[in-house]
Amino acid sequence: MSAPSSGSSSGKKRVVISDDDSGPVPASEPAPAGASRFRQRRIAIRRAAGRRRLRWFSLVGIAVAAVLVILLLLTSPILSIRNVEVEGNVYADPTMLGEVISDLKGEPILTADLHAAEVRLESIPWVREASLSTHLPSRVLIQIVERRPIAFYRAVDGFNRVIDRDGRVLDVIEGDPVDYFPIRGTGPNLSAGDTVGQPFLGAAQLINALPADLLARLIAMSVSADGDVSMSLTNEVEVLFGRPNDFQTKLVGVVNEIKKQGSNKYATIDVSSGEPSVR
Repeated sequence: MSAPSSGSSSGKKRVVISDDDSGPVPASEPAPAGASRFRQRRIAIRRAAGRRRLRWFSLVGIAVAAVLVILLLLTSPILSIRNVEVEGNVYADPTMLGEVISDLKGEPILTADLHAAEVRLESIPWVREASLSTHLPSRVLIQIVERRPIAFYRAVDGFNRVIDRDGRVLDVIEGDPVDYFPIRGTGPNLSAGDTVGQPFLGAAQLINALPADLLARLIAMSVSADGDVSMSLTNEVEVLFGRPNDFQTKLVGVVNEIKKQGSNKYATIDVSSGEPSVR
């Protein structure tokens, strides 16, 4: 293009011709397609990151809300123990049982220590097994399996101790019970809930192991000062077991010997040595 030149002193004009024919430069040029895609991708990435942050905050909010709801439920009186039912108790000490029930009431049903309550219940002399179950919103069921008394012995203090097959003292009474077999011999002074040792324990275990036909003939068990165990049957028959061990083998010997003797008259069956002898 040409552009006017400055005038000279003679009044002539000088014209300068340039070969730069690029034309006028526009105010702005459209961005290349690659740059536009890059910008759009950057925007999409920012949006995705925002959505992830939103989801994360939402999850945190839900978790916090859940914790708050759980805490409210745990402390709410709606889910506290208000009703305690008991099944299976006949002889269990009502005072000791009532103490456990009283301590359970008012506790949050979801966090109450049921195992500790079971341990306390099983410490009651007559209770063999106790199990607790919860029933929302506010009920606890106590199921008790009681011990079965099997015999009694007279202690040094003159009172009788009622025991079960495990030798556990269930009760201390003054008179002779008619529903349980006596163990003759003076035993130790024990409290209800204690466990008697040998030979009284062996005598109780032997009663529990007797077959029905021998149990029907049983009059009493006896223990000696030396620790031997014997059994009195009807028809004035005495069975000597000796030391309280290997009862199963000795009982088999007694049963076989009784069958072998049939209607023969005898007064004593001695299985203390393991081999039965009759006289």
